[in-house]
Amino acid sequence: MPYGVKRGVKAPGEYGLSDMLGLGLAGATGIVAALVTDFQQKGEASALFTLNHWASALGHIMGMGHVPLWTVVLGVIAIGAGSIFYFQPITRQGAFAQGFGLLAVLMTAIPPDLAAGLSGIANDDLPGLQQPSVSDAVFRAGDVGITEIQDSRVAVYNVQITINLPEGTNDEVRTMIRRGTLRGRLHNEDTGATYNLFRNAGGDIKISRNQIVIRAGVPARAERGRLHARIELDGYEINETSTIAKLGQLTKWRINMKPSSRPLFLQRLQKSYWF
Repeated sequence: MPYGVKRGVKAPGEYGLSDMLGLGLAGATGIVAALVTDFQQKGEASALFTLNHWASALGHIMGMGHVPLWTVVLGVIAIGAGSIFYFQPITRQGAFAQGFGLLAVLMTAIPPDLAAGLSGIANDDLPGLQQPSVSDAVFRAGDVGITEIQDSRVAVYNVQITINLPEGTNDEVRTMIRRGTLRGRLHNEDTGATYNLFRNAGGDIKISRNQIVIRAGVPARAERGRLHARIELDGYEINETSTIAKLGQLTKWRINMKPSSRPLFLQRLQKSYWF
């Protein structure tokens, strides 16, 4: 049988609804294949998380709240299925390749949403930030006092995060961090900055089988602020929580993980990666 007989090429105008559905499904399948590849190979650097961050910011502005990751996945798949009407591939193989290539270009163009590491706490002796000096200036806007720290020190919230793991872990914590089965992020609501809890840039991390303790400084620009944390660990439910931190004192933050048999990738699809 000569090559090309089964390609099913038709003349313009001969493509019916079933042909369109088949080409759209092939394009969507190409998108899914590229999504799985990007998600598995890049881990935290996957463009899916950046897209979810942007979509959540837009949804928050529009009053719809934070958007879960699965809605972004469906949206990207829909783009792949609908792109056949613009590129007009004439075979399902071509539609698949076009969908895969379209997402590959999209994922390459979108920057990864990687977070910086946390620094050490400001002063081990207090522990906590030193009190503002006489060079500090206090301004007032209406009835609200705003403190601007003008000396050379960087204002930080000193935090001690204790992550309790009641059933321990199957692998070594450092191995899980490397494989992406243990991730943690901290977000300062006031500054909008996000940090990787397990990327050590001077912070102190102590690891045991049933507990992880992180002591670090979070850059601040107000006397008090709300901090958000998200912990992802294989064998446990993804835990997203928040606390209030204050300058000049150590904020002790306990995060208790709850065991779960649900695969981590399914849990991630249900979460909103807004930070």
